[in-house]
Amino acid sequence: MNTEYNINDHEELQQMREQIAALRSKLESQQIISEKLILSAVKDGVKKINRMGVIYLICAIFAMLYTPCAFSMMGFSVGFVIGTIIFLLLCAGGTMYIHYGLRNTDISRENMVDVGKRVARLRRLYGLWHFVTVPQLFVWLYFSYLEICDIFPDPVVRHTFIVAAAVGGVIGAFFGLKMHFKVVRMADYILAHIKDLQE
Repeated sequence: MNTEYNINDHEELQQMREQIAALRSKLESQQIISEKLILSAVKDGVKKINRMGVIYLICAIFAMLYTPCAFSMMGFSVGFVIGTIIFLLLCAGGTMYIHYGLRNTDISRENMVDVGKRVARLRRLYGLWHFVTVPQLFVWLYFSYLEICDIFPDPVVRHTFIVAAAVGGVIGAFFGLKMHFKVVRMADYILAHIKDLQE
């Protein structure tokens, strides 16, 4: 009788071991799947941020080609046109510098800590970027106003031009800020996933 008890006890112990092994295997499998999903989300996020950087660059190139021609045709001074080109070059160069760290990032091979540092750098620089561009924009707007006053001495024509330019500027600013905050949200999204992966 004691032997039967020992046999039953041994069988129950063996079953418990098998159940624990199966549970451990299932948890490991779920962890691997979870890690793959997180890596996929990080990869997708980095790809989207890089795509936004390319869109910014294309817009800047278009502006550098179109704006000087349009301003010259409207009668703006050569100095103002050159100043505008310099302003646009600074904006394009700054954006390229901010996105540079993520440009050649291979998520499947990179260390997630390094990827996190690069994304955090981009996120920080995006937060500081307005402190550089907004003062430059106000300087440019001031000189734009002086140029417009010279080109359009008639107050009615001048105000019409300023209103039209302001409407265009507001629309451009809306889409620019929308893209800016989309990149910031995407960077936060990637950083949150990397934090989950590290935990």
